[in-house]
Amino acid sequence: MGEAGGTLDGASAGEAGGGAERDRMDRKHVFVVNGSPEFLDLARDLLQEERYNVTTTNFVPQTFDQIAALQPSLLMVDLAVGARAGWELLQRLNGEAVTNGIPVVVVSTDPSLLEEAKAQQARYGGQHFQAKPFDIDELVRAVEDLIGPA
Repeated sequence: MGEAGGTLDGASAGEAGGGAERDRMDRKHVFVVNGSPEFLDLARDLLQEERYNVTTTNFVPQTFDQIAALQPSLLMVDLAVGARAGWELLQRLNGEAVTNGIPVVVVSTDPSLLEEAKAQQARYGGQHFQAKPFDIDELVRAVEDLIGPA
């Protein structure tokens, strides 16, 4: 029975939940960084509904290390009025070899911050700039344009 039995057991385990776990692990991963718990909840719900794996966090000192370790498919980073954390994170992500290849959607409620980020794209990176509030379909389209469907 050797290997065939092992394969059948693996398939059986997959049907019991391992297959769902494998499916989840194969999906693309979006990492969302934002200071607003409400925005993080909305982004998580929206992107999980589209079948992406999602990690959310507010601005904490370990955010860069988390991103470097997880190597997500895409980042969504918020720029907030009067806060430097988003700018500093974008600059570090763009400057470090381990993270500078990860596509970034930059979001903000302030269009002037998005314009500044676009004007300094060589310094801060970013492939898509999205004003909040945003059209849900437009945001999903931006994610899919950058990394494809989940």
